[in-house]
Amino acid sequence: MADAARPDAARPDDRLRAAFLASRYGTAAQPVTLGAERIPAFTPAWAASRWGVVTAWNPAGQAQGRAANRAAQARLRVAAARWSGKDGVNGDGDWQEPTLILTGISLRDVAALGGAFRQAAVLWGSGARAALVWLPASGVGGVRVERWWLRPAGKGAGAGTLAGPGDV
Repeated sequence: MADAARPDAARPDDRLRAAFLASRYGTAAQPVTLGAERIPAFTPAWAASRWGVVTAWNPAGQAQGRAANRAAQARLRVAAARWSGKDGVNGDGDWQEPTLILTGISLRDVAALGGAFRQAAVLWGSGARAALVWLPASGVGGVRVERWWLRPAGKGAGAGTLAGPGDV
């Protein structure tokens, strides 16, 4: 459903959205960025089926202390224990955060996990098709989904320099 028909859909501020679109996601061995165009025959091994990426670090994009972030991530691991997963990483430098890449998870479930840990957004996808899913800050209201493609990090332009997404 288009955002115009969903007045309750989550809307990130421009700076936060730009940071998410410029970020790296995935594993240390197979980092990706989000892009508007599909790269033929590119799907990272960790994205071979339905997947979701979620973290508990820095809720709502606000920096937290290392101890608080680690404790929250440990609680996320417990909450996500029913899904198969692997360790991942989002971002670079000071904003690098550990993530969980969960296989077989539904969009509804990864959004619920992200919401429970007050995240601004989560990623969800199938193969190389990815959705940047903006979560409502209040925990009430709809999500906003931006559709992208996974691209190898460091090869070509990142999402921030490409044409806009296909909003749903």
